[in-house]
Amino acid sequence: MASSTRQSLAAAKVAIAPLLAKADLKFAEEIFAIGAAVASSTQLRSILSDPSAEVKAKSGALTAVFGKNISDGALGFATVLVGLRWSSGQDLVRAFEELAVFAVASIASDSKALADVESQLFAFKQAVDSDQDLQFALGDRLATDEAKLELIETLTKGKISSEAAVLIRRSVTGARNRRVALVLEQFGKQVSAFAERLVATVTVAAPISDSQMSKLEATLSKTYGQSLKINVEVDPAILGGIKVQVAGEILDGSLASRLINARLQLA
Repeated sequence: MASSTRQSLAAAKVAIAPLLAKADLKFAEEIFAIGAAVASSTQLRSILSDPSAEVKAKSGALTAVFGKNISDGALGFATVLVGLRWSSGQDLVRAFEELAVFAVASIASDSKALADVESQLFAFKQAVDSDQDLQFALGDRLATDEAKLELIETLTKGKISSEAAVLIRRSVTGARNRRVALVLEQFGKQVSAFAERLVATVTVAAPISDSQMSKLEATLSKTYGQSLKINVEVDPAILGGIKVQVAGEILDGSLASRLINARLQLA
């Protein structure tokens, strides 16, 4: 990420903070919708991300396209966002998406549901990863968004929070040629970042107990110097031991890995 984009994203998070005190999920969905529209229009994206264009012209473009369909709060924040300097049009699109997730995380935090949202996103990601038919249905370019959203509703109705539902729906309708599971993983990391937690993905051969989970969480938190959100995946293929992935670092203590290393040393 270029420095101008990093600085603008930090400034945008400062700008959105006062709005989040009274924001609801409709506000977050409006930010998602603006970002999706910008992503789908090369012309609009070019206008809104052009560093040489006047803010007044960008504001006029936003009002012309969205003015009658979104709240004043969402329109005002979008105007602030496009007035910042972005390294590319795609960076602006990603900023809309990340700040919409940021808004959802803030709302979930206010309702004491942030941990539930993290867990529900991970659980749905696991469901997608483990079901090829579901992967195809959600990634099918010939299927309408309405059909995909109806499928999501059938699978999740009554099982997840309203905040998680927003993010899961957007992971599908706003995937933009990305795999849904990858978008869900990204959203989960962004929610955890709001909570100032790293995400650790722990792979084990069999389910672990609550006491083992507590010890693992304490060990990893001490190692990385901050609180972690731990997602556990069960994979019998690793045979035994444990594999941990945190912030791109993989600590592989699985029995399968040790056997492979042993074979290589004997070869």
